[in-house]
Amino acid sequence: MKPYKYVACICMLLFALGISLFADEASTLESLFTKGPESIDYAAQFERAVPLAVMHQILDQFSAQLGPFKQVKGSTNPYTLVFDEGTVTAYISLDGSNQVAGLQFTEVIRARLTLADAVKQIIDLDADTAILIRKNAETVVAHNADIPLAVGSSFKLGILAAVEDAVRENKLQWFQSVRLLSMWKSLPTGILQDWPTGSRLTIETLATLMISQSDNTATDALMSLVGRNSVGSYLSNSRPVLSTAEAFRLKNPANSDLLARYRTGSSAEKEKVLDQIKSRPLMEPGLLSGNPVAIDIEWFMTAHELASLIERLQILPLMTVNAGLATKERWHRVAYKGGSEPGVLNLTTYLEDEEHNRHTVVVTVNNAQSPLDEKFIMETYQAILNLLE
Repeated sequence: MKPYKYVACICMLLFALGISLFADEASTLESLFTKGPESIDYAAQFERAVPLAVMHQILDQFSAQLGPFKQVKGSTNPYTLVFDEGTVTAYISLDGSNQVAGLQFTEVIRARLTLADAVKQIIDLDADTAILIRKNAETVVAHNADIPLAVGSSFKLGILAAVEDAVRENKLQWFQSVRLLSMWKSLPTGILQDWPTGSRLTIETLATLMISQSDNTATDALMSLVGRNSVGSYLSNSRPVLSTAEAFRLKNPANSDLLARYRTGSSAEKEKVLDQIKSRPLMEPGLLSGNPVAIDIEWFMTAHELASLIERLQILPLMTVNAGLATKERWHRVAYKGGSEPGVLNLTTYLEDEEHNRHTVVVTVNNAQSPLDEKFIMETYQAILNLLE
């Protein structure tokens, strides 16, 4: 696993065993960055999960990105680690013996980066890009915001909007329960593909899993319940709107005959292909971990469409479960949906501050020929969120 993966995953290791003292937390962080990982003590469980060699790699990465370490700011979590050319947000947990039991690094901010710089970094990528930033419904930045690009799982905002319509029209109820059907089961992401057929779930649970975990089986269940045409009213550039399982089957090289017919067919022919493909195998999940695979078989939306949807849907509590790349503690409200596959990345976030200023940030990047530098794009996107005023 690459070092930056550990930076993102250490947040899973917050298993503090006792009460820690704030002064000890700050001094421990200070020692970590001035004297090195060997200068502090670790709980056995943490040390097994994150070896000293990995700690060295993480610290080296920060130094390479941000220059020399300067100081720790703060008296309680989250702490701010100050470097010569930026800051890092850190959370630390000590056990009753003042050993490190948990450590989390969340935001990396380059001090010299401006909002214009961050936007330019996205635009200058060797890819098709779209950016939209709104503040209180007024456009601050717009680049290709009316051009439809592949957005991956962010299309699920369109399904959620169709579900909300059905609830408003009394066709569905949030508390209504349905049995999980085998025909709805898709590939991960998500958990429901492994649940027993016939399990009962409410509409609200399905919607929460679809948005917060990007559960593909929950997605296909909801799309089946509201109907393809209802979802299509929100995805005018993606008709017929594919279920996730249909997309996986079309991308499967074993089904190349149906993919060829789908690509060249009329709307009626596409519908016939989707009916025939139900009996074909899903692709192997590993096929979507390397180079782009047929990213024309996707869901295409404009930045304006995504912004309007998340601004409408952010009022739903389920939209706030996953904050994406934003730090919840710094905002009054955060709603998020993202989507990705090799060659495709979308990040869509709604934020509201304590003064009730509303911000919407949409970034979409497509490259049909080669994988994206997702780490760089996400770091730049996070910088944009932190530079909002």
